Amino acid sequence: MSVPKKTGDQQISPEYINHMLSIVESSDDAIISQTLEGIMSSWNKGGEKMFGFTALEAIGKHVSVLIPPEYLDEEVKLLSRINNNETVDHFETVRLRKNGEKIFVSLTISPLKNEEGKIIGLSKIVRDITERKLAERVSIKTELFQNVEKELRAAELVKANEELVFQNQEKEKRAAELLIANKELIFQNKEKETRAAELILANRELAFQNEEKEKRAAELVIANKELLYQNEERKKRAAELAIANEELAFQNNEKEKRAAELILANRELAFQNEEKEKRAAELIIINSELALQEIKLKKHNKELEQFAYVASHDLQEPLRTVSNYMQVFEEDYMPLLDKKALGYLAAVNSSTERMSNLVKSLLAFSRLGKNSVLKSVDCNVLISEVIADLQTMITESGADISVSEMPVLNLFEIEARQLFQNIIINAIKFQKKKTRPKIKISSRKMDELYSFSISDNGIGIDSTHFERIFDIFQRLPTQETYDGNGIGLANCKKIVQLHEGELSVESVINEGTTFHFTIGNLKIKQ
Repeated sequence: MSVPKKTGDQQISPEYINHMLSIVESSDDAIISQTLEGIMSSWNKGGEKMFGFTALEAIGKHVSVLIPPEYLDEEVKLLSRINNNETVDHFETVRLRKNGEKIFVSLTISPLKNEEGKIIGLSKIVRDITERKLAERVSIKTELFQNVEKELRAAELVKANEELVFQNQEKEKRAAELLIANKELIFQNKEKETRAAELILANRELAFQNEEKEKRAAELVIANKELLYQNEERKKRAAELAIANEELAFQNNEKEKRAAELILANRELAFQNEEKEKRAAELIIINSELALQEIKLKKHNKELEQFAYVASHDLQEPLRTVSNYMQVFEEDYMPLLDKKALGYLAAVNSSTERMSNLVKSLLAFSRLGKNSVLKSVDCNVLISEVIADLQTMITESGADISVSEMPVLNLFEIEARQLFQNIIINAIKFQKKKTRPKIKISSRKMDELYSFSISDNGIGIDSTHFERIFDIFQRLPTQETYDGNGIGLANCKKIVQLHEGELSVESVINEGTTFHFTIGNLKIKQ
């Protein structure tokens, strides 16, 4: 804004000054003046509305309060141009509001001179262009999203066609499997229906995109109206024609940059699609191998369980025969035996009883999970009943058992009860001398699984035996002084696997042991 200079005794009228001040104060643009050192000396209502600072807050402060730190060098360059008696027109940059929010602005900067023509400061006209900048970004992102969606639909269609070719080749190779081929054809027809449904979805997506294009066209009409308005504004501001041309050139450069970025994005997308196809092919091969291994494993497990059942069942009869004969022998020949013979007899009875217990344990192990019924079980109630069943053992040992809140899960109740009972019994049994057992039972949810922990302060387990303790009939050297047949933890492992979980152990010698196991919330078949 220029002010006429006084000539001779001619003075600027107060009315003219007030008129100019009114224009400045009512402008929506921020109109600011500052010294060459950057101290703001005037501030209008537009500045207060745009930046949030009142005139009292702004005047006297350094202009850097309005400039993001990364743009301070830019301000120095602009000041250099003003010192060279240049005018900066419509320079687009970023500024800060009082609340720290960044906005896009257009700056018009002019030097302020005294009566001798010396530059003593500068004036700035700041226009908020944030809405226009954000609209440009939204338009570019929308167009990019539509292109990506089209390419995804095209890739899915190619994949469906390749699957159809593969299925036809399989039919020709297996003419002898006509019945199976007919079933496969039914499956393929269902797949075709699925593809057709996907095609319908793709068409709907295309219709949606067309609607979006129509919206963009409507926005373009609005933009054209805005362009017409801008042309009228240019006519009014013929003096700003050169600045408008520079602005248009800048926008064209930005569009070319966006186009180059879009080309790079498309290449990257094509590369990613190729990588996905490779990974999908590898996954199909791996899944086939895993399915074959699973079938073999189930067959081996079934054979092993059958063997264990038959072996343990068949061993019971000869053991009963030996036991019966020993009983008859004791009744008929006891008076004739000396102490040494009685010792031999006691050893035979003890070995027979131990063998019988081992066979019974093996039979129980082979029957785990057989004819079990899955049902909803409150683990709080289940553990309370286990503790009640072990009350005599707990009282004699003085064990302290604490239980946190437990979930309600779908379990094989009998097996789950045996799992908790075995681990609690071990925690009480494998205890240091003259030490009161302390047992903690807790649980927590992990995605679709529940993790349980049972810890004690017992004798502990050497880390070299962590895997071995879960094998059937395995007893560690440090446990030989304690009763047991070495099958309890093997049962626990099998029960956890029955519930689609995993069992592990953490332990420190003479400090204690913690067993961790997970249980899935299995679905009850209707």
